[in-house]
Amino acid sequence: MKLLSIAVPCYNSESYMEHCVESLLPGGDEVEIIIVDDGSQKDRTGEIADRLEREHPGIVRAIHQENGGHGEAVNTGLASATGVYFKVVDSDDWLNEK
Repeated sequence: MKLLSIAVPCYNSESYMEHCVESLLPGGDEVEIIIVDDGSQKDRTGEIADRLEREHPGIVRAIHQENGGHGEAVNTGLASATGVYFKVVDSDDWLNEK
């Protein structure tokens, strides 16, 4: 069980979602980052999510679903979460280390 589960709902966000996920990685093994690709079609969001999952096994998970909107992507992340705490960080946001 992880301490914190972070859902990152994504839709056609290839140009910024990787920056978002990288800003969450300093949480280390206590954090799981659940990237929910909400039916992206016009870019490489899903491909980037799969690569990040391969590069950070045990921390990053990629989930792909048909487009259901932001709320559905958040709910998918929540249903997949194993952490004690849950947080949503949208794919166009990031965290500063300070």
